Amino acid sequence: MKRKKILIFSAMVFAVLAVRAQSVAKELKNDASRSAGTYYSLPVLKAEIDTPAPEGKKPFYINHYACPSSYYLDKEDFYEVPLEIFMKADSLGKLTKLGKDVLRRLIVVHDDAHNRTGELTKKGAAQSRATMKLLAERFPDAFTAKGYYSARSVVQNRSILTMIEASAQLSRMYSPLMVRTRASHGEQAFMNPQDKDLTDDRTDSLTMKRYDRFAALNTNEIRLMKALFNDQNYVAINIDPYRLSQHLFRLAGSIQHTDLMGITLYDIFTPEEIHRHWRKNNAWNYINYGAFKLNGGRQPYLQRGVLRNMIHMGDSMLKRYNPIAHIRYTNERVVLSLACLMELNDYGLETDNLDSLEYFGWADYKIAPLGGSIVMVHYRKDRNDSDVLVKVLLNGREARLPVKTDYAPYYRWDDVKRYYLRKLYRYENERFNETNKNKKR
Repeated sequence: MKRKKILIFSAMVFAVLAVRAQSVAKELKNDASRSAGTYYSLPVLKAEIDTPAPEGKKPFYINHYACPSSYYLDKEDFYEVPLEIFMKADSLGKLTKLGKDVLRRLIVVHDDAHNRTGELTKKGAAQSRATMKLLAERFPDAFTAKGYYSARSVVQNRSILTMIEASAQLSRMYSPLMVRTRASHGEQAFMNPQDKDLTDDRTDSLTMKRYDRFAALNTNEIRLMKALFNDQNYVAINIDPYRLSQHLFRLAGSIQHTDLMGITLYDIFTPEEIHRHWRKNNAWNYINYGAFKLNGGRQPYLQRGVLRNMIHMGDSMLKRYNPIAHIRYTNERVVLSLACLMELNDYGLETDNLDSLEYFGWADYKIAPLGGSIVMVHYRKDRNDSDVLVKVLLNGREARLPVKTDYAPYYRWDDVKRYYLRKLYRYENERFNETNKNKKR
């Protein structure tokens, strides 16, 4: 009987995982732009309907960490390299009819981005304003003319411009509200922390061997090269199909951030090819920012300073009279690994099986798309209320935390704080012991 129950449970788990995998594949097929992963532009839709807070509880403090909004790719090579390859092939008569049309599109995309690499696009500016408007309207108790609002950004063009647009939106909505803005290298510790030991562990030889094998199994550029070039001997001698396909796929994902009408590159890929490209990029993001077991499973701890700051600021706000919002703009990599560290929606997934990611629902475009954010909202009845509750929004949606609660999606602040501080303490303790062992050798 016990064995039968185990088999039934296993079958149920497998069925759930299969549905998740099919969901990802279906989402990519319905909207190819999601395959851009962390470069996917999060649509600004109507605000989600919030689960009512326990009676009498109102938001009084918001701690907000966001990705930049839509921006141009940050390297000229991303635009120039594929264009040069196609121009050279065209000069030698090596392009098919489709290849010539792709060259035309590449020229349009290149010219639109000229001298704008890494810069917020017009769509990105509108996205930033609209996202902040939705947040403020969603929590009117936390955004008032009496409140204190601090907006800070990492020193990066697109993040700074996202912050400026959002701050301007708040000022327009709540005049004479003032938003204090700052972008400083001095705040890297809780905006974009660095840790050489952790980053050195990301791509060790064993990890790269596993990823290269996974990438090889998800790569076949023969059809695409035949569709674009009329001489495959020329391709074999002059072109790296894998690299060119990656360039074209990256550009395909970038067009969604612009005002270019009627231009796409997704049509040159089959749905299966789009899925395979996304799988490779998603696995790479998991290796670098998720809890991939093969390289130690510790990469999310790069954001431990960010999480400690969130806890510290949450405690510091408990007795404040007026509402407060700390609005932070960092990069999408920080938000991605922070969501993994916080284990939001089970994104703290630990596995060494890259094939299993979509089965477990670990999809980068769901975690940290451009315009996405992690927002922790604190609730209380009044400043003397010691039973403070929090809920976390991931990209505007109520998220699950790895903490027991009777009020989901609301969690007792003391429970949340205790869980994360213990988690961080365990990591620091393990790292300290490992360092000591290495010194004794």
